[in-house]
Amino acid sequence: MKDERVGSLTQDELITELHRCGYDDVTKRQIADWRRKDLLPPFDIIGGGKGRQRGRERSSWSNGAAVFNQTLWVRELLQIYGTVDSICLPLWVLGCTVPLAHVRQALAGPLNEVAESIAAAIENKARASGEVEDMIEDAVGNHVEEMKRAGAEALLMPQHSLEALLNVFFNQGYDLSDGAFELGAEELEEHESAVHQRFTAALADKGLSDINLARQDSSLVSLFDRAPFIKQYFSLHQLKLAVNECTDSDLQAVQRDLYLLREMSLLVRKIITILTRDIPAEYKPARADILRPILSAGGLLILADLSLRRNGFAHAIDNLLPGALRAFQQGFSEEMERELVEASKSVSETMETYGPILVDIFIQELKVGRREQAGL
Repeated sequence: MKDERVGSLTQDELITELHRCGYDDVTKRQIADWRRKDLLPPFDIIGGGKGRQRGRERSSWSNGAAVFNQTLWVRELLQIYGTVDSICLPLWVLGCTVPLAHVRQALAGPLNEVAESIAAAIENKARASGEVEDMIEDAVGNHVEEMKRAGAEALLMPQHSLEALLNVFFNQGYDLSDGAFELGAEELEEHESAVHQRFTAALADKGLSDINLARQDSSLVSLFDRAPFIKQYFSLHQLKLAVNECTDSDLQAVQRDLYLLREMSLLVRKIITILTRDIPAEYKPARADILRPILSAGGLLILADLSLRRNGFAHAIDNLLPGALRAFQQGFSEEMERELVEASKSVSETMETYGPILVDIFIQELKVGRREQAGL
């Protein structure tokens, strides 16, 4: 979402440019409102008046291209998220100008809400011990029952596994050497092994037994292996400390990290675009369906970055990210692009051949869950 406009830009010129590009729904009143709410940067060239007299210039932005681009993002994100407060952090993730006070507030808000809801639940139940663990057990139990009633049990990980992972993130006093944690890890591994076996059998029934499904360690199972690190640096308690104690300099360092990550993500996007260029439209998600999870992941990366920097990993991050970007850029050669174009043909054929089969297998998994719920 970029425009070639360069140089300064007044508010009226911004409106004219937007309408020229087909964005007729954006009005002057909206632009003024977005400026007041800090969704657009303040003018950095201050004029002497309202521009009605000779020699009196209107206020303007010196970087017209950046403001035009940010305006388009504000318009699109408001359509996706619906409220002003909810788009401040996504704008910042995208590299737009947002006051750091708003960024800090957007980061702290959800963390405080979760912490306060946990504290309120504990207080209401007036438990003497094991408060958070008991509360998580109740919440997960209710969630599992709701999923079972909806016939979507196949989409769930085992209850003990989900309880253990939530305790790692939300329970500061959780004991990782406790039997409940080990039980959660064991049940998740057994569950994923059973799903893998059913999936392999379903493919064989479709005559696709030659497909290699060599099992790799699940990202979810690996969370149990990395639980001590996660609990130490990415738990709710640690993330709250990182946000509450971060300075403007810390956020500016994260902003530099986001720039490097965006540059890498643009290369990844280019690779994906090439590989999927011939895929039928029905297999391509809508833009909004892609943006939301990507921007949510960006918010989580900000929290992780802040926490790691606060806990002594700043030097490692400052060395790792620039090197990773250079490796990405050097690896994306003209030869690689030609190879991706050639590979895109097989990607399209694979999706058309196996897409309906995978959907059918997924539906069968849901039916298995419903039969198990019905006791058949």
